[in-house]
Amino acid sequence: MAGMLMACGNKPASNNEAGADSTAVAAQEKVEATSGEPSIRETCSFSTKFRKDEDGQCDALIVTCKSDEKTQEFTCEFNWAKDEEYLGEAGEIEEVDLNFDGYPDLLVTLGDFGVNPNLYPMVCYAAFIWDGSTAEFNPAQGLEDVNNIVVDKEKKVLVSEWMTAVGDVYHEVYAWKDGKFEMIEKTVHNEYDEEE
Repeated sequence: MAGMLMACGNKPASNNEAGADSTAVAAQEKVEATSGEPSIRETCSFSTKFRKDEDGQCDALIVTCKSDEKTQEFTCEFNWAKDEEYLGEAGEIEEVDLNFDGYPDLLVTLGDFGVNPNLYPMVCYAAFIWDGSTAEFNPAQGLEDVNNIVVDKEKKVLVSEWMTAVGDVYHEVYAWKDGKFEMIEKTVHNEYDEEE
């Protein structure tokens, strides 16, 4: 079973920041403004960079969200430091409506923290939900330990599927309820038992 792989919150970055190049991500999904001016959400831009420890290992990913009105910075700490070359797609940002309210949220790849990523990938994420009433992003609650997230737009749920080294396949389904994500379905089967 997956353990806590990272913690993500609105914490100031430490002084030992060394960063990979920041990558601005253009909005993939726009929210139509009611006037001729772009909405606050449409003016948002995003960047990521690694924070490195004294040994030069990445111990966190810093996510910055900027709009015309404010800048937010989130520090997503890793439970163990990793060499940057092994973090693969870490720092990639996907704008997708995670809570299905019509506004794009953020799904940020933290990296593959599986024991054997090539055979048993366990891609971890930080997720941020857009709050139109405050015009800011908030860390999503309930997704801290969720791996390999796939958004099912038709069913309006998030699906996580992953396998352990002994062949146990976990299938979990999460729904947005009362301001957080809750697991609404879980099944486990063993891939090797099915082969017999």
